[in-house]
Amino acid sequence: MKMKKKVLSLLLTLCLVMTFVPMAAFAEGTSVDNWDGTADTSWYTSAPDASEYHISTAEQLAGLAQLVNDKATPVLFGGKTIYLDNDLDLSGCQWTPIGNGSNFGRYFAGTFDGQYHKITNLHHHSTGDELVRNGLFGVVSDGGTLKNLLVIDADIASNDGSLLAGILADWVNGGTVENCYTSGRIENKVGDKMVGGLIGQCTGSTQVKGCGSDATVISTESDEDHVDTVGGLIGQWENSADSSSITDCWFGGSVSCNNIYSAVGGILGANFENFSGNKPGVIIKNCIVATKNITGAEPGNITWITAVVKTHVTDCIWPDTPPDGVTLDEETYPDNKGNYLAVAKLVVDWDAGTASADPTFDQSSCGTAVSNFTSADVLAGLQTNAGAGVEWVAGIGHPTFVWDDNNIPADYTKVDAAIAKANALNKDNYKDFSAVETAVNAVVRDKNITEQSEVDAMAKAIEDAIAALQYKDADYTKVDAAIAKANALKKDDYKDFSGVETAVKAVVRGKNITEQSEVDKMAKAIEDAIAALEKKPASTKPGTSDKSPQTGDTSNLALWIALLFVSGGAAIGTTVVSRKKKYNR
Repeated sequence: MKMKKKVLSLLLTLCLVMTFVPMAAFAEGTSVDNWDGTADTSWYTSAPDASEYHISTAEQLAGLAQLVNDKATPVLFGGKTIYLDNDLDLSGCQWTPIGNGSNFGRYFAGTFDGQYHKITNLHHHSTGDELVRNGLFGVVSDGGTLKNLLVIDADIASNDGSLLAGILADWVNGGTVENCYTSGRIENKVGDKMVGGLIGQCTGSTQVKGCGSDATVISTESDEDHVDTVGGLIGQWENSADSSSITDCWFGGSVSCNNIYSAVGGILGANFENFSGNKPGVIIKNCIVATKNITGAEPGNITWITAVVKTHVTDCIWPDTPPDGVTLDEETYPDNKGNYLAVAKLVVDWDAGTASADPTFDQSSCGTAVSNFTSADVLAGLQTNAGAGVEWVAGIGHPTFVWDDNNIPADYTKVDAAIAKANALNKDNYKDFSAVETAVNAVVRDKNITEQSEVDAMAKAIEDAIAALQYKDADYTKVDAAIAKANALKKDDYKDFSGVETAVKAVVRGKNITEQSEVDKMAKAIEDAIAALEKKPASTKPGTSDKSPQTGDTSNLALWIALLFVSGGAAIGTTVVSRKKKYNR
């Protein structure tokens, strides 16, 4: 891979950068109160000699920036600790970074402990040619420390003469950044900058550890004479010391760059060292680039981890294939073998102003390329190689840190149980199953633990939809046919019709489809009762026989005598009536 980097442009940039000291700016806005842009410094002025301060409002955070940025008497907070006691919402108001100036006096040198609180909606859009800072902190120097802080949904656009741009801090010089996280968008529209999703530039003995970013990092400058250095976490590192390091960090956002000469890296854009090249180089250990969304105008100048003069990269993890739509043929990129280089070991010709990758460098010494960032092996490897105090855990799409609730997945146990319950149902048994299907389809994965209530609501929606289901009615067709068959019979034709009547009366209406077998039994009971019917024998009437009683046959003797008696009585009665009629004449 040829690093067609125009180093001379970078050298000019570095000369300009070194005339400025990083400054820090931090503002706090509560999630309840909307920040109106005002500042409150009373928390400091009431106790200027205190060693610790607690701030809990955006106004107080803006007050910190005001104190540090004071041109007459800046307060650097060296040896002091500031604790953030609340989550803050900066409400999208224009933010002035803490340490918004040169390196001669206005920078943050204290410790800012966010206590794992979140600052949301940081907004800074700069225009014009003035030198300004862009991030939450402008410059952190002289042992300044930023720790335990999450900056969420930042919106930074740099269109000015500033040299650095980062969401958390533009410049960290000889400081410490640990257990911090950023998300949102940072875009640079004017070249000659170091741009990073976490920090724009680090210098000296700075240590960055246990940090992550999901930021969208964009460099739109395409002028070949104005080259950016762009990194997912850090844009550029310069003038390293023995302790300079990036350890136990991850990047999961996206990077894009329009300049064909820009160095672009997932962790660090580049570490070119100083002009003489006698610095030790930055140590990068146990870091992971868990995204393939890194693109540039010149794919050959993109590295998953970094491009460095001196390589001290170990135990890192990166994607095993390039982004979708990116093709690196071996003819054009013979050293890349179809993928971005994980680490480019630069061979710099300072006189010519060029840098190229050493084709003999063995990248396997730097770590491993993987396809599945959520595998147990990846997590186990990171934890095995973790530094003191760092605890990696399974995160959303990739491992993260135990404190990073923004990237630790919510518990979907109840959701999965509800879905399993829904899937076990036969939807054909119900009048309308659409509400259950809608509730299941409405499940959104990748929620974090701060959104657990939303996930629980998804589970409840499914359970409620299941509870509201109504079974279809059972099919009574056979029952009705059997009853019609029974009704068509003349019960007087049968010795005993009660079995049929009992079976018909035993029919229970209103059964549902799950009780179909019971309904079918009702129909069968009627059919069985009908089948068991016995017809009465045909009846015999007197006088229908032409046979007379035979001698010795006494079976009908009484009948004949009775008939004769009746016949005689009738004759006598006729005689008596006849006589009376005559007498009455």
